[in-house]
Amino acid sequence: MRSTARATLLAAFAAVAVMGPAAAWDYPGHRIVGAIADLVLQQHHPDAYKRVSDLLERKDASGHVEKRTLSQVAVFPDCAKPGNVPFCGRPPSDEEVKYAERNKDHFKFHYTDIPLQQRKYVKGSAGTEDIDVVQMIAYAVTQLRGNKPPAKEGVELTDAEAVWLLAHLVGDIHQPLHVGAKYFDASCERTVDPNAVGKPPKFGIGTTVAETRGGNLIALTAPAPAVPLANNLHFYWDGAAVVRAMQAAGTIGSEREFAKLLASAPPRGWETRGPPETWGTQWADEIMPLAVEAHGRLQIRKATKPAPVSGAVNCKWETIVNPSYEDWASKQARTQLAKAGFRLAALFKAIFEP
Repeated sequence: MRSTARATLLAAFAAVAVMGPAAAWDYPGHRIVGAIADLVLQQHHPDAYKRVSDLLERKDASGHVEKRTLSQVAVFPDCAKPGNVPFCGRPPSDEEVKYAERNKDHFKFHYTDIPLQQRKYVKGSAGTEDIDVVQMIAYAVTQLRGNKPPAKEGVELTDAEAVWLLAHLVGDIHQPLHVGAKYFDASCERTVDPNAVGKPPKFGIGTTVAETRGGNLIALTAPAPAVPLANNLHFYWDGAAVVRAMQAAGTIGSEREFAKLLASAPPRGWETRGPPETWGTQWADEIMPLAVEAHGRLQIRKATKPAPVSGAVNCKWETIVNPSYEDWASKQARTQLAKAGFRLAALFKAIFEP
């Protein structure tokens, strides 16, 4: 999750929290993905699950052994980010602080911004980074398989961190606005392909390409989404679409029950072939048509209100999410959560039971 305006959803998300402190973690989607993987691994791949569980095991302050699940640790990479105390319900743990200190640009691990015109992930093209979500999934997989991943400046993971990073990033890469992004020219009105006009450097400095930053700069205007409210398109997909999917399934009060429902049968087309190091690229390619549709179903226009700086130009956009879009998005969210959960389980099976 990249949005910096998440505190407005805290009360809404508390309503769907699992047992424990209200809103003790980040938004429900990551916990649900982790819970699906926990259930699938425990039932079908217990040896792989034991390897995962052993890596996540730690001793608490009293010296007692604490077993942790994928559902629990899946939120750690977000809780390690600065400013996330309101959403995590606690300060970063010592473990998260050390991770953040060794991985200074860890916030970049969570996404890639492939232009909608491109349709496939191409390393080194506009919107990609050497430490984006695709590259970091491959990095963590390589490390956990006992091989030395290609060196990346400012990246250093323990094996436990690699496990909880995968638990998080596999969720991220199945959210369409964590992968595909819309770009405009300096007028903020005409869609452009940044690969055609020149790859924008970091934060767009020195370019006339305006970035929507995965929908974070596309504000939602009235009528606003009903449950819960979201102030931009990226955050709508991060949270509101998930809550609406739970609402439609009749499990709004329990992430655990929703995870059990999704884990009861794998979604169509969930299996991934080839070496597990390539799976992140395959998943990014697969979700691009959904990212295109997630934008294409909306009328996105230049905002009428003052805008923050977006790269070298001053742009912000707005759109209206109507009930038909909400219904469609909730169905997509349900499918993507299920795919992510089953694929996370399969990834650990491929790593630990090749």
